Amino acid sequence: MSLKPAKGRKPLPLTVSRPALLVDRSDVTFRDLLHDMLAFAAVIEEVRDRLGGLIGLSGTQYTILTSIARLSDRMTNLGVNQVAEHLHLSGAFITLEVNKLVTAGLVTKTVNPEDRRRVVLAVTAEAERRLTELVKVQVPANDSLFEPLSAQEFKALRGIIAKLASPGDRAVQLIKFLAPTGKLDEVPADVRAPV
Repeated sequence: MSLKPAKGRKPLPLTVSRPALLVDRSDVTFRDLLHDMLAFAAVIEEVRDRLGGLIGLSGTQYTILTSIARLSDRMTNLGVNQVAEHLHLSGAFITLEVNKLVTAGLVTKTVNPEDRRRVVLAVTAEAERRLTELVKVQVPANDSLFEPLSAQEFKALRGIIAKLASPGDRAVQLIKFLAPTGKLDEVPADVRAPV
């Protein structure tokens, strides 16, 4: 595949300006990375949805339930805010989904003894049973998903993804700020993101 524009065709403008993201002053590698990340994200979401479905939950509910189960092992008085922060989701959204999990008999909410305005989340015995049963499929699926990585590559990937998760919200907010009405023609032509 040729990386040069067709004869007589002007190349499209760069989609990034940071030198660290350009290879030979081109954004082709950056765009290839994004496309690979999107493909991987779609696979992860499909795996999550299928695992959730196996225990009668949506993918999002499954993620929240497993987060509550795992975070409870590391934190006392686990609340909605800690789950929301861990998953990079809003507290309001987590509250709605947790309420569905409570109704399903998979999560309990009790008053936080340190702050009576907050609740403490925990998984029920039924949730533990379902999550334990699920590992028969979950372990081979996760092993397959990350099979190409060495321990060192896995550690590096974990660090990189953790770094990238934070500015994601800022990028979305920046788009909302630059195009508040969702119309591209209202954005000034000379706008550049802060570097």
